[in-house]
Order: sequence, then structure tokens, then C-alpha cells
Amino acid sequence: MERLITELRSQSSELERLHAIYDELETRNGLLHNEVLRLKRAQRTNVQDLARVAAVLLQISRAKGVALDAVTLDILRRRGWLPSRTRTGARP
Repeated sequence: MERLITELRSQSSELERLHAIYDELETRNGLLHNEVLRLKRAQRTNVQDLARVAAVLLQISRAKGVALDAVTLDILRRRGWLPSRTRTGARP
């Protein structure tokens, strides 16, 4: 009987330890989830800002008649901020 009581106490202590670990992991998970949401919002804002800057850069380039370099044009096309070359056939 004494052996069973000792085993139960040991299991009880282990359960308490595991519960504390679980609580800590749950808290960390919540913090990480909030950080992911924050980073997604920041990324969305950054993309919107960059799209706006790209649009203004394109407007200035067209208004002044200054061609953008090939790398910049490629970036704008990859991001979907310029029509692809094959559709328009015209240089931005």
C-alpha cells in the first residue's frame, strides 16, 4: 500500500510539473501568435507603401521621360505593379 501511495505522489508531482510546462508553452504560443499577426500587418503596410512609391516613381518617370532601369522594371513587373512586357509591347 505504501508503494502505491508513493507512486501516486510521484505521478501527481509529475502531472503538476507537466501542467506548469503546458501553461508556459500555451502563453508562449499566444505571444508568438500575436507577433505573427503584428508582422503580417506590418508586411501588408510595407507592401502598400512600396506600391504607392512605385506608382509615384512610374508617374515621375513617364512625366519626365526618364526610363527606369531594367532591374527596377523587372521588380515592378514581378510585384504586379506593371503590366507584363508581352501584353503591352510598350516600354513604361
